[in-house]
Amino acid sequence: MINMAREYLPKLAIAILAVSVALIIVSAQPTPVAALSNPQNSTEYHHHYWWGYYNYYYYPSYYSSSYCPSNSNYYGYPYYYGYPYYSSYYYPSWYYSSYYYSTYYCSPTSYTLTVATDPSNLGTVTGGGSYTSGSSASFSVTQSTVQVSPNTRYVFENWSGDYTGSGTSATVTVNNAMTVTAEYQLQYYLTVNVQPQNAPSAQGSGWYNAGTTATVQNGGQTVGDSSSRLVFQGWSVDGQTPQSSSTMSVVMNSPHNLTAIYGQQYYLNVQSDQGVTSGSGWYDAGSTAQIYVSTPVSTTYGVNIIFNGWQGDVQSSSQSTTVLMDGPKNVVATWQTDSTVLYLTIAAVIVAALLIVAGVIAFLARGRGNTQAPPPQPPAPAPTAAQNNVQHDATNNTHTTHRIEHHRRKPTTEEPAQPTEPTATA
Repeated sequence: MINMAREYLPKLAIAILAVSVALIIVSAQPTPVAALSNPQNSTEYHHHYWWGYYNYYYYPSYYSSSYCPSNSNYYGYPYYYGYPYYSSYYYPSWYYSSYYYSTYYCSPTSYTLTVATDPSNLGTVTGGGSYTSGSSASFSVTQSTVQVSPNTRYVFENWSGDYTGSGTSATVTVNNAMTVTAEYQLQYYLTVNVQPQNAPSAQGSGWYNAGTTATVQNGGQTVGDSSSRLVFQGWSVDGQTPQSSSTMSVVMNSPHNLTAIYGQQYYLNVQSDQGVTSGSGWYDAGSTAQIYVSTPVSTTYGVNIIFNGWQGDVQSSSQSTTVLMDGPKNVVATWQTDSTVLYLTIAAVIVAALLIVAGVIAFLARGRGNTQAPPPQPPAPAPTAAQNNVQHDATNNTHTTHRIEHHRRKPTTEEPAQPTEPTATA
């Protein structure tokens, strides 16, 4: 019996040892995992472990709770290698030194969709939150225009991030953590006015993106009729006047106010049918115009042209005067003629003529008074033929002389009769 025990005891020990090793190997095998493939959108981890002293059991829940997020599923590939040996230093028995190599994955069951705005403080979007992996999530803007002030606003332009598009709403499939941002554009308002109100309007009022340049054209340089008009003078930008060109450009870095400034002008018409006038033309409203007319030279002897005064919108007796241009004005120079010199000349001529005539009459009357008739002469003897001829010539001369004297003047009674010499007789 003892011999039999000695014979079978080693074999039994070997059998027990084999069974123990088998049980240890079986007990040391890791617990099966949920999957043997890499799940979608999961995070991969690798771990290596050496275990002595005791058998290590592979617990998936340990890895899941220690390394994976709470909203994740766990998947892995465990490997085990056992090396049994005996060491009396640690334990007076056999044990296994085990090597574990594990590849495992954490796959979340849900993801967060973040819906934001740029600028971030607008708060005009919906749709953000946690979504089951693979589900669809809708998001949108609640206000496409956010009015910050009367002349400043934000306008929705497009989505950026994990979704791009220009619609105010959209849908995405949530298969990981996602962020979409509603991009808003800052805009400023440009106000364009005219002064005065009846000036031609300028186009260009409206909203402009911040940083852009707005260009505005005036409604015309000059508008009006022949007596009244508006003339463009320049642009006022936020109360200042920087330039006078017809086109104005301004950078829209803030709300701006442009005003096209026009000046009122009136026409002054200076007329005269005599002389030369000056002062006609356009004048700014409220200004003072200087007018003048020259004195013309008369073409008629003895007749002078004299300025009689201004008539029309101005009454003045001065050839040079001023006109207040508070409206269209029309002034006319009036004249009158002065014939005093002509009349004096005519009177002088008449007086001179009368004096001449009176002198002639007086002279002639005096000549007649000095002329007397000759005394009667005795009969003369009959002349001879020669004497007759001589006497005839003398008689003719005497008659001729007498006729001449008779025409010069008439003899007067006061003048003594001239004695006649006796005729010599042969």
